[in-house]
Amino acid sequence: MHCVYRTAPLEDVLRVVDYCRRHAVQRNGLFEVYPGSGGDMFMVIVNSCSESDNACRFRPLGAFYCNYSGSGVISIEEEDPHFDGVQSRKRHVTAIKQVIDILLKEGYPGTHIRFNELPALRSEQ
Repeated sequence: MHCVYRTAPLEDVLRVVDYCRRHAVQRNGLFEVYPGSGGDMFMVIVNSCSESDNACRFRPLGAFYCNYSGSGVISIEEEDPHFDGVQSRKRHVTAIKQVIDILLKEGYPGTHIRFNELPALRSEQ
């Protein structure tokens, strides 16, 4: 089920997308950014990588969507409340929400954020 997670000024949402682009997998980051058909719509895939793994292998953690539901809207795929999903899926949704919150608060040019320290992921590593 696709739902709105946060709303923010459009400038903040575009700043988050820019941060994710600057920290993309191709640049040894954790993000993949895919533009939508409109100029300001994006899907951002968040990958996870265990810091204890010397040969960092990325695993898709989940995704969030910028401006798909409207300008300044960040949305996610939440699990259906009638679907009895696995516990790890619930942790992944929680982790994506934490990533979004951190990006909105700290994702400015020149900053480096350590996402693998997220409380929702600690039990997986």
